[in-house]
Amino acid sequence: MKKILYNLVAAMTVLSIGMFCSCSEDNDGFITATEDDFPQILLPWFGEWENGEPAVYKNISRDIEFIDSVTVTPALYTTVEWLIDDEKIHEGTKIQHTFLAGEYVLKIIATTTKGKSTFRTGKLIVRSLDSDPIPGNDIRDRQVVAGQSAKLHGVNMDKVVKIAIGGKEATTTFVENGNKSYVKYIVPADLALGTYRITLTDSDGNVYGGDKIVVSDEAPAAEETLWEGEFNVTWDTPFNLLQTQFKDLVKAGDIVRVYVTGEGQGTMTTGSWNNILTGKGDPERDDIMINGSMSLEFTLTDFSMEIMSEQEGAIFVGNGYTITEITKIVKK
Repeated sequence: MKKILYNLVAAMTVLSIGMFCSCSEDNDGFITATEDDFPQILLPWFGEWENGEPAVYKNISRDIEFIDSVTVTPALYTTVEWLIDDEKIHEGTKIQHTFLAGEYVLKIIATTTKGKSTFRTGKLIVRSLDSDPIPGNDIRDRQVVAGQSAKLHGVNMDKVVKIAIGGKEATTTFVENGNKSYVKYIVPADLALGTYRITLTDSDGNVYGGDKIVVSDEAPAAEETLWEGEFNVTWDTPFNLLQTQFKDLVKAGDIVRVYVTGEGQGTMTTGSWNNILTGKGDPERDDIMINGSMSLEFTLTDFSMEIMSEQEGAIFVGNGYTITEITKIVKK
């Protein structure tokens, strides 16, 4: 409803401007907006921020051009700039641009000749094609140390022969490991600490987006494998191979990370099928939706350990997904 009202007001504003604005030199029309007015971005509409993050503005495939336009007032005295991740890529009310796959922060800034400005911000999601190399988001892959060996897991990673971080290239070696295959490389030693976009290049010279990576002065917290294999979780067959062992393998503050693949839902529970973090059962258990290859994380608390002891250990419940590895991360 809020979006409909916003668009209605914007349309009425544009109509009002048109009523008071002459588009021909042969009539007696006039323009009411002046360069002294504060600029407004009438269109397009951007969603409201949530939890300190801008809303998704557009979600497109990487083979689709990003084409857009802006309506501003006072139109004759306002310039429009398009920024991606705070870097200007275009100026003008219309844009046509191609992006590699990844998540970007799009900002549109309108500035008048008197230096008054306003802006809108939203996320631009550019999706990979199914045939592209598609790296995952495991923190072990996304936080690296300059000069050290690193891995990048994902789909179709056997196509990758080179990775570039901040424009600095590193050759890769593909390591076959089932659905956890990865490329191995040495992070360029002269990279300063910071966040960089990465690109992946195949043997034909095609370049793909790999989103962002953080060059840090330390590797992520050590991760210990508790179980590895292939276990298909269904409503009738929850993962219970570590059910009674969990209370001796972990403690409050540890992060249990579960690597999964599939199309379904699930979560970590006690032996009584109650959420390991909240203690709530169905329908308030809050299963996590699983789409493709991903990892689920559960930071255990004193309460988690208590109900684990009281309710026959811990299991993973749900349906339609496969567990390939369960690890423990001890917080520093």
